[in-house]
Amino acid sequence: MSFLQSSKYKRLAWYPILVVGVSMFGFICIKTARDAIFFSQGGLWQLPVAYIWIALVSIPAGMLHLTAIKRWGARRTRMRVFLLTGVIFFSFVPFVDLQHRTAMMAMFIVTPVIFAGVFAGAWLLAGDLLEGAGPEVTRWAYSRIGAGSMLGGILAGILARLLSPIFSPKALVAVGALTLLGASWLVSHAHRSSPAWSRSSTVPNSNSDNKQGKSRASHLVSQSSESAAQLVKEPYIAGLIGVSALAALATLFIDFQFYAVVTFSGNTNTEFFGSFYAVLNTASLFLQLLVAPWLQSRFGLGRTLMVLPLALLGGVGLAAYGTTLISRSILKLTESGLKASIHRSVWEQVFLPIRRGQREITKMLVDGLSARISEGIGAAVLYIWLWHFSDTGHNPDVSWTFWIIIAVVVSWIALVFYLNKRGCSQIDAVETVLRLPDS
Repeated sequence: MSFLQSSKYKRLAWYPILVVGVSMFGFICIKTARDAIFFSQGGLWQLPVAYIWIALVSIPAGMLHLTAIKRWGARRTRMRVFLLTGVIFFSFVPFVDLQHRTAMMAMFIVTPVIFAGVFAGAWLLAGDLLEGAGPEVTRWAYSRIGAGSMLGGILAGILARLLSPIFSPKALVAVGALTLLGASWLVSHAHRSSPAWSRSSTVPNSNSDNKQGKSRASHLVSQSSESAAQLVKEPYIAGLIGVSALAALATLFIDFQFYAVVTFSGNTNTEFFGSFYAVLNTASLFLQLLVAPWLQSRFGLGRTLMVLPLALLGGVGLAAYGTTLISRSILKLTESGLKASIHRSVWEQVFLPIRRGQREITKMLVDGLSARISEGIGAAVLYIWLWHFSDTGHNPDVSWTFWIIIAVVVSWIALVFYLNKRGCSQIDAVETVLRLPDS
């Protein structure tokens, strides 16, 4: 690739960098306000029910997203998701207080569901704009997109922490909603700056790919299947679905542990959550800039996928010896920090070998439906267990969940080995010529 072409793609890459960063800023503003109000209302006891509703709502939401993509195309759907998200959270602003329990439960449920579509569209914007870019440009872009995401989270956390005496949770939600409307403008400008038709000639057909001797990783997914039911039969996609489900289950139990100790310690306020998210994203940014590029260049994508589950395996062992806010916060920081910095930027690239026309659908199956169904199953287990403590007046002991996390993480590691055997370790050799159709 020539210097001019490389410079062109790097200029285009700034759009997804900004879109992901601005989206994360809005997300952390909304999430900080949501958590502070919800858990001040005794939300820990409602948490399993909320998780179950998230899983149930995510299924029709995912199908609706897929239908919208088929009807309007990936680009128009992406724009409308950002606009709709901003409008929805503006409608919640009047109800963000301790008196509106039902509204806050609804907001707790809606937030992860709708932001799954927001972040999927924001990250896939990079795949759209960087069609034809080589591996070097792709790695450059994805690492900076991850860094932009963390900078957005840092700024939002600092804003919530420093301005909490004068910034009410209502104001934080309003700022987050306004930010998402700004992100929709950025997405629109990105689409205009790189029309799909102007780069159609850069997409080689499958015959030319074969003649050029591409890595078998670019042909991991059969070109004959289109429907979701057929896609899940593909071994590579089935492996991705399994990893996503296990990762979501581990996150759910780690989140529950964290929220439980926060509730029991009386730290359910915007100051604590703002500080926590600021520290979380600062640590993630450090890992993203200094550790993630070295790991991927040194060990490749397949082995780098092992970093998060291996770190969790060690972190769970250390946290099991203490039940303090610090020990549970460190475990949560480990999980969320490594996911946002090292794991997420690598995970987004595992979708690159999947051929155009299948990638959006696969991503919704993997990061949308599979993850939420897994969370629903875990939430049902928590609900049944927590129900026994609802009338006792005692704080429940959540230490038993460590054993579940360990079992889930070990299974997760085994599935990553499976994916590597299926060609995941070869993705570094794949050029990002595969893109999502816009009609």
